[in-house]
Amino acid sequence: MLKHLVMGLWMGSTSVVALADADLSPAHLPAIMTTRAHQALLLSVAKAGQRLVAAGEHGVILLSDDQGQHWQQVHTPTSVMLTSVAFADEQHGWAVGHEGVVVATTDGGHTWTLQHVAEGSDAHKGTPLLSVVAVNAQTVVAVGAYGFVLRTEDGGKTWVNMDSSLPNPDGLHLNAITASVVNPQSLFVAGEKGLIFHSTDAGKTWVKLNSPTDASLFGVCDLANGQLYVYGLGGGLFRSTDEGTSWLSINSGLTSGINALVGGNNHEIVAVGNAGQVLISHDEGMHFEVHPQADRLKLVDVLAMHQGQFLAVGEGGAHLLNLGH
Repeated sequence: MLKHLVMGLWMGSTSVVALADADLSPAHLPAIMTTRAHQALLLSVAKAGQRLVAAGEHGVILLSDDQGQHWQQVHTPTSVMLTSVAFADEQHGWAVGHEGVVVATTDGGHTWTLQHVAEGSDAHKGTPLLSVVAVNAQTVVAVGAYGFVLRTEDGGKTWVNMDSSLPNPDGLHLNAITASVVNPQSLFVAGEKGLIFHSTDAGKTWVKLNSPTDASLFGVCDLANGQLYVYGLGGGLFRSTDEGTSWLSINSGLTSGINALVGGNNHEIVAVGNAGQVLISHDEGMHFEVHPQADRLKLVDVLAMHQGQFLAVGEGGAHLLNLGH
């Protein structure tokens, strides 16, 4: 989930909010409540039942109960950049971000508690987490920069460093993690220099898959029809129908990065990228068309809605996509 670009902001981006209190790091400083939160840079959006939950800069978390028409900011215990949000069910969710922050909710996003910060003697002190997946209400896995992997089996009461579970000796960045639509125990990770990993036991152990590219991958998406997609730098888009054993390169028509991809309810597949670039396929990925959005805002994540609608988040908040229907 443009998340790779926030790496460039990591070392130099002291939150404006954090400057208000030099005694607290942004990780421990609650996000400021503002009437303009819906215009914030958002990096991730997820469903909590019928509710939508989005997360982004300065610790902002927003809720929508009307399919993205209106958004309400909720209190969060951190003001770091939140890069990813995921829910196991209607109530249990997690968001991760810079400084190894993990925040969690057990009431559908109304309230959030701080579960983890990479600080003190932590080997990954200050390292950003970039993506999180909730296998169920107890098992959650997060990945991030420099091979950072965290896992919990108790809903986040304890988080265990699992870096060594992936064959990633160079500590390359792990940009995204996702679960199979049909089997949540089956997880995939995509990362720097074309890295792709697969786990069949909810993230306890991992194997490295053959990759179709040496370019950095920004995301991975496993669809209900058995198609697995990886995508990233330079408009790279690749599909596998055998769980990553072999790959087909797809001409996306884009030269800039693809940041997110999702399958819809009517065989559509939609991907989003920088400068308002949107790809759509109406035939389960056989052909893709480019539908640039008029505002040309960077789009970072995308979610399938009801009745063939898609919602993207990125610059300027959340946007219902115009796909030329």
